[in-house]
Amino acid sequence: MPIDNPIKKKKIVTGATGYVGQHLVNSLIEKGHQVYVLKRKESPIFSNNKNINIIIGDITDPINLPPDIDTIYHCAGVIWETEQMEKVNVLGTKNIVEIALRNNCQLIHLSSAGVINPHNAYEWSKYRGEKIVLDGIKIGLKAHILRPTTIFGPGKSREGNSFLELIKSVRSGSYKNIGQGIYNIVYIDEVVKAMIELSETNIPYGDAYLINNPIAFKDLDSLVKNIPPVIAQKTRAIPYPVAWFAAMILTLICFITRRKNPLTFSRLKALTNTTAYSQNKIMEVIHFKNTLPIEEYIKKVCLP
Repeated sequence: MPIDNPIKKKKIVTGATGYVGQHLVNSLIEKGHQVYVLKRKESPIFSNNKNINIIIGDITDPINLPPDIDTIYHCAGVIWETEQMEKVNVLGTKNIVEIALRNNCQLIHLSSAGVINPHNAYEWSKYRGEKIVLDGIKIGLKAHILRPTTIFGPGKSREGNSFLELIKSVRSGSYKNIGQGIYNIVYIDEVVKAMIELSETNIPYGDAYLINNPIAFKDLDSLVKNIPPVIAQKTRAIPYPVAWFAAMILTLICFITRRKNPLTFSRLKALTNTTAYSQNKIMEVIHFKNTLPIEEYIKKVCLP
């Protein structure tokens, strides 16, 4: 359970200039914590914020922590640059684990729900990084692991943003229902809230917790179309065999023309996924509660 009045101690955030990192730093500052951020020299983010202490460095380099750091929030990670994933997601995590062990800090490790059944380079790199954390726990590392599903929210980069791409396709009428798929997503504020609450619990270290607020694609489609201005056009349904054949043809055409493929096999798999990850564990162990239903968060992002 959360500690009623956690002592305000020093915190450090890796990946502080990333999407989750920035939201986490701002939330910690609001709670009155003294926050240090690890960032590269060339990043201008947080440079003019007097409430934030900046440590210039790279996640794979030796880092001398200031005295009295009690928590490391490890948010650093590479999502798109495949050639950097081993360095940052794996070796960087190894470095942070060693630093936490040396300094007897607790570590809140931001992992990914993709480690449960990894399919791509990113998920495999997060899987290997998480294994390093789990191995560290066996030798005394004080760590909790959080596994969010697809994170969405305002201000997130449009590059590779599957949530925004889906919303855009629904609003434009190009989205088609394929089967009874479930979208595993979680709002940014819930991720930050879970990380902080995990750091303030008095439960034993060493476990991994999923955070997810799933919604059926059909329900999301209906919800988004009814956000003003309302879209009256009904969404067509496509049988899976037809969708599979379309994905094959589009993959071939886009490979030849070097255009972006609107229906990759990876996207087809996501749209027809029927597994809803449960966050019951974190709710039961630390009594975590969502601030708002997933439908309200979707409306917040979609409303102009």
